[in-house]
Parts: sequence; C-alpha cells; structure tokens
Amino acid sequence: MDRTRVAVSTGFLLQGFTFAALVTQTPRLQDRFDLGEGDVTVLLVVVAVVAGLGSVLAGVLATRRSSGTALTTSLVGIGAGAALVGWAPSYPLLVAAFTVYGIALGGVDASMNMQGVRVEALRGRSVMTGFHACWSVGGIVGAGYAALGLPLGAGLSVVAVVVVALAVASARHLAADAPGTQVDDLAAAATIPVPWRPVLLFGLVICLFYAADTGTGTWSSVYLREALAAPGWVVPLGYAAYQVGALASRVVGDQLVRRMGAARVVAGGSAVGVVGFAGVVAAPDATVAVPAFLVAGLGIAVIAPLSFAAVGAAVPPEAADAAIARMNIANYVGAILGGAVIGAVAQAGSLRLAFLVPLVLVAPILLMSRSFVDPRSTRVG
Repeated sequence: MDRTRVAVSTGFLLQGFTFAALVTQTPRLQDRFDLGEGDVTVLLVVVAVVAGLGSVLAGVLATRRSSGTALTTSLVGIGAGAALVGWAPSYPLLVAAFTVYGIALGGVDASMNMQGVRVEALRGRSVMTGFHACWSVGGIVGAGYAALGLPLGAGLSVVAVVVVALAVASARHLAADAPGTQVDDLAAAATIPVPWRPVLLFGLVICLFYAADTGTGTWSSVYLREALAAPGWVVPLGYAAYQVGALASRVVGDQLVRRMGAARVVAGGSAVGVVGFAGVVAAPDATVAVPAFLVAGLGIAVIAPLSFAAVGAAVPPEAADAAIARMNIANYVGAILGGAVIGAVAQAGSLRLAFLVPLVLVAPILLMSRSFVDPRSTRVG
C-alpha cells in the first residue's frame, strides 16, 4: 500500500509540476509569438474545452482498461504536450500543442482522482486532501523550476523527460481497480450507467470551487496592483499566500476528516473561505489583503479533494471511474466562468466589487456540505 500511495502521490505531483512549469511561461510565449491578451484567452479556453473531452476519454479508458492505465497514458500526454509547446514554431502549431496538452490534462485530472478514490477505499479512511497537497507541492516546484529561466524548448523538454520517466516508473505500483469494474466492450465503456444525482450535486460544488479558485489565481495580482496600489514586489504575494494556505489545509485535511467527518470539514472550510474573501473585499491595503488571501486558501482548498472522494463513495463501484470523469468536467466549466465573471464585474464596476464573486460562489457550498460522507462508509471497492 505504501508504494501505491507513493505512486499515486507522484501522479498528483507531476500534474502540478507540469502545469506550473508551463503556465508560468505565458509571458515568454507572448513575446515569442507577439500574443495579446485575446490570444492568450483563446489558448486558455481551448485548453479548458479539450480538457473536458480528455476527462471523458479517461473515463472510457479507465472502464475499458484501468484507471492506472488512464493515468499513465495521460501523464505521458501532458509531458509530450509541454515539449510541443516549447518547440512550437508558429501560433497555429502552438494552439495545436496546447490542444494535445489540454486533452491529456483532462485525462490526468480525472484519472489521478480515480486512483485517489481507489486508495481511499482500500485504506478505509480519508487520504484525498493529502494527494491534492502533493499537487500543490508540485506546483511550487514547477514554478521554482521555471524561475531558472532555461531556454523555452529545452526547459519544457526536460519537464517532459522527467514526467514520462516518473510516470512509467510508477505505473506498476498504481492501485488496481476493484474486481468487476472493467468492461470488455468499448461501446459499453462509453455508456456505462452512472447515477446522475451525486455527479450533478458534487459537480456543482466542484464548479463553484474552481470558479473561485481560478478567479483568484487570475485576478489576485491585478487586484493588488490596480485596486490597492501595491508595490511591484507585493503584487505576486496575494496568490502566493493563497497557495500557502491551500497547501497547509490539504496537509492537515485528512486528519480533520478522520476526527470531525467530511461534512463538518467542508462546512468549516467554506465558512473560513467566505471570511477570507470578505477580508479581501474589505481590505484597505495589501497588508490586509495578502493575509486575507491566505485565509481564503486555507478554507476552501479542501473542498475539491473531498468532493471527488464523496462522489466515489456515492456511486456503485462499477460506476466510480465514469462518475469521476464526468464530474471532473465541472472543473473546466468553473475555471472558465470564474475568470470571465470576475473580469466582467471588474470591467463594469471595480476590482474590489469583483472579489465579491468568489465570496458569493463559495457560500452555497455551506448548504451542500451535509451531503458529504465519511470515507469509512464508502461503497467503492
């Protein structure tokens, strides 16, 4: 089990590492291809849309083969996509490279959570927030790697080699799927019956979380710079503080679930997140806003992993992988909505009012927190 947990943790870490190493290259890509904000938005939307497709394909592959196969294949895909982005010679080929990356990204997001839910079922206790903490660690490492300033093509090729090598090395230690959860026919794998109520319920939670999360990542620096007139060195600290809070809550989240239950942890996290975003909106300057971003991350970061665990516990074993894959689509819907809605409110009024949006998005999760169950009652596996 220890090797399995390390292997699954590696998958989460590699996804975070690749994502951070790639998205932090946006300014360099803008310089290379003379991209405006509209061009960058097109790339982001392309990635989000095709990631939804990748999530569905991962669900089919998982039910046809295994979630471990889906994860390994998708990790190889994000490595290849990163390398293609690094060497793309033109904007159309850059879009094509991001399309490859986006499809694989959706596959990794879905299949790593399938694996996490499987490990949780085997252990009979909460482990999902710890896996998502590994994603956060990977993101920090990836951002640090990008800061080295290696040539774009060579730097992202190194990322690809590391990801592919570790993905292949970890593959044999990934969790085996529950007996009887695979089907032999491809058409049957694509149409496996899934109870829609838990998928829609927890999918809504995922959508609300990622809308708030993505909106914070997209607009926190702009808010500090333009609304609060923060000096340049302070501007990145809002999102950095948010991520520090997220990592801290995910590290201790599983222990809290074991002591208090998932419902109370989600309710408490949502309440703390609302307080944090309220602090962001009310902040007179960056000295208040930056700690408020930390509080927001500390509160809401446990919501996503516990949502994946909850949907895995709420459906029959044979439907778990497909349910997770379909619910994961809400991730990308939320990501698009979060950045767009906050941006629209900012253009119509002010950035301060715009940060009421994540506050309003997180608040309803309090009402849905009772639907979360203790992982010990899971029926997966």
